[in-house]
Amino acid sequence: MFGYKLGYRIKRLRVKWRQWTLSFNNRIGPETQITTPYQEKAIRLWRLVLKDEESKLGVNTNGVRQIEKDNLLMVFQYTDGNSDSILTIMNITENGNHIYELHIHAKQSHNICDYFDDEMDRRMNKADKTKRSIIETDLDKLVNFQDLQLKKQKGGK
Repeated sequence: MFGYKLGYRIKRLRVKWRQWTLSFNNRIGPETQITTPYQEKAIRLWRLVLKDEESKLGVNTNGVRQIEKDNLLMVFQYTDGNSDSILTIMNITENGNHIYELHIHAKQSHNICDYFDDEMDRRMNKADKTKRSIIETDLDKLVNFQDLQLKKQKGGK
């Protein structure tokens, strides 16, 4: 019993230590970690386009995430480390082609990826539920059809 309480306390202390060290990561950072107005606007645009149900999402095995909406293509190249990730914004209109490339710091990059992944999971779950509903409806129709066919056969004999 004593070993259980001691193990619990050690684990509890490890959790507190981890929370304390992570609190420094949230407060302390080099001055290069300051987000510029351009970065803030690009991240805001990323989230707005991501919330739009008509936008198309894509991701590949290299961690490149992209969103396509009408004449706008946004590509986010995530680097899993301390280096900056790159957000490329391409806006192709009748007036011209506009391409912007922004370097996003590691901390914001992680948040951007999490937000994208959550939205992708939500959309995939929604598509899966819709697919299951269609299959269930089709199966119900087939069961009813076969039931009617069986009743007709029994009634005809």
